[in-house]
Amino acid sequence: MIALLNCGFSPSLCEVKKSVPSTKVAESTCPEIKLPESLSQIRQRVHEKSQHYFVFEIGRRDSDDMNMFFGATDALLDAGMAAESFTSAVIASDIGCKLLACHGFLQALYIQQDAVVVLSRAVGLNWSPDTDLRLAHIRSARNRLSGHPALAGEIGKAQRRSSAIIPYDQITECGFCGQIYYTDGSERIEVNASLFLKDNEDGLATQVLAIEVRMDDMEREFRTAQAVRPLSACFEGGFAYLVQRLRCQLDNDDRMAQAETHAKMIREKMTELKRELATRNFTSSDTSYSMERIFKGLDLVEGIIGRDLRLPDAQFEYDLICIGIEKQLDSLRETVTEFDSRLHEIV
Repeated sequence: MIALLNCGFSPSLCEVKKSVPSTKVAESTCPEIKLPESLSQIRQRVHEKSQHYFVFEIGRRDSDDMNMFFGATDALLDAGMAAESFTSAVIASDIGCKLLACHGFLQALYIQQDAVVVLSRAVGLNWSPDTDLRLAHIRSARNRLSGHPALAGEIGKAQRRSSAIIPYDQITECGFCGQIYYTDGSERIEVNASLFLKDNEDGLATQVLAIEVRMDDMEREFRTAQAVRPLSACFEGGFAYLVQRLRCQLDNDDRMAQAETHAKMIREKMTELKRELATRNFTSSDTSYSMERIFKGLDLVEGIIGRDLRLPDAQFEYDLICIGIEKQLDSLRETVTEFDSRLHEIV
């Protein structure tokens, strides 16, 4: 407001507050502000897919980009709820709170738009709210009314420096009016909160749907490429026999020799699977947990065989280790089989 008095664009603040004609909407006729289902539903689906899709898992994309993506989905939701609360924020508030609600409302719409810009960039889409006339108008209104004195541009026109006020007596639970002053004239903007929010979210819903479609395409391409190389293939081709014959009687030299050979073969297959998981970014806490115990179990098995221990206690220990290895192999097989199943799911 101080800048307004110093720029020479308008008469004194007090005079303007009194002189701007009032076009209040009757307070009893205000429609209730509601978040459009289309935007909220699409945003929720985008959020859920980002939690479930392989292409959005940690390690597959830049962590900073993903933090921005998840922050943008949260901002889109929070800003929508904030804008929806305009009426309740204005009712029974003093003039300072009313002004805060007005500026906060415009800022919330602006945040929604910026959030969709970030989401678009995260999936490789080049989009700007200025491409939609409704969104550009809302953005301009925010810049002019809540960013004064501003150098904000106007739709289809060159930039013009401006300042603005929101007359106190024209703030109602339905919305407010703003008076913008330029060096060569002035302009009046009427902000119907319900309609502004609807236009903003309807316009954004179209782009968030495009973001969802792009996410689906990315995930579909990833699954198609990865599904041709099943991770569970290492458990096929006689692997069950290798595990079965790992168990042996320590007083049987032939079976001990076979078990030692099978332990090496199991280790080779698990080493290859571990490499595949890491190279293709499928490593998880579950796979790491099982891998660590499988390799440690094989170390113990080979240690007992190498020491040629034939005592009863050694046999009990050996049997328990083999049981543990089998359990962890079963758990690992279930995990990678689930990966393979998800890769074949229709997006």
